[in-house]
Amino acid sequence: MTVSVRVSSESGATHPSLTFVRYTVPHEGHAYYNDDTILLDRQRGLAAVFDGVGSSAGQVASRLAARIMRRSWKKAHAEARIIPFSTPLNLEDTLLHMFNAAHEQIILEGERRAESMQEYASYPATTAALTLFSYNEDSSTYHMFYAHVGDSRIYLWRPDQDFQRLTDDDGYLSLKILDGSITPEDALRIDQASNVSELNRLEKSYFDKRNGITQALGHDKELAVHIGHIDIQPGDRVLLCSDGIHDNLTDQTLAHLLQTEKRTAVARKIVQQAIASSRQTVSENMRAKSDDMSAVVITCASAS
Repeated sequence: MTVSVRVSSESGATHPSLTFVRYTVPHEGHAYYNDDTILLDRQRGLAAVFDGVGSSAGQVASRLAARIMRRSWKKAHAEARIIPFSTPLNLEDTLLHMFNAAHEQIILEGERRAESMQEYASYPATTAALTLFSYNEDSSTYHMFYAHVGDSRIYLWRPDQDFQRLTDDDGYLSLKILDGSITPEDALRIDQASNVSELNRLEKSYFDKRNGITQALGHDKELAVHIGHIDIQPGDRVLLCSDGIHDNLTDQTLAHLLQTEKRTAVARKIVQQAIASSRQTVSENMRAKSDDMSAVVITCASAS
């Protein structure tokens, strides 16, 4: 799905357009359902990826989170009389409200399921990676606020600059950094390994555990939402993806695809490349992992 949104100011000047593309496929082992959910509200500058966890309840959590956050963002627009893309708001409080509202509703859904299903209940939870865009008239750039919990990621590709991962996973490698077992540089090297010969035995054990997450929407504990913001310039591309993508593809591969693929096809190409990787054996490719796979790419084109 491809939609291009071009925004004009009150003076009639045309801002650079944002093109939103999305692509998602379920795990090949359960093609009848997908624990990933993509949320797009292009007219209000919202994009998000959710990756449900918790067995059969994962899809429940990811869809509920998407619905709650869409409703919360729509309500914020209506109450504040926000003009999409063009209001230079500090959106941190809004993001916190959106995440906490979804978190609380997923916990309530888990309690409801536990009461009705008793010992057979599976508690729903989901990761979340979300971006909001507003247009800055003074600098002629979009300003992007972003937030996440879990291990769904947000990346920024910018021409002639290093590829940036804007989020740090709430995961096992982060725990090993905190306890002093490894450095951030070690964690990145382990996470990006593509051949077992690149790691020693202990590092390989860390690699194998890297998918464990330490928090998610719906986990029964206080939520720590990670929030940041950055200016988005013409030519930039922003990628949001579930771990099915970045488990199978290195940052180097993702950067290459973002650089070379057409803006209308890039999300589909990323997912297809991840699927191809997942179908290899572990002996052929240590990153190979079957999973639900989802990608959203937002491209900021030049104004015309």
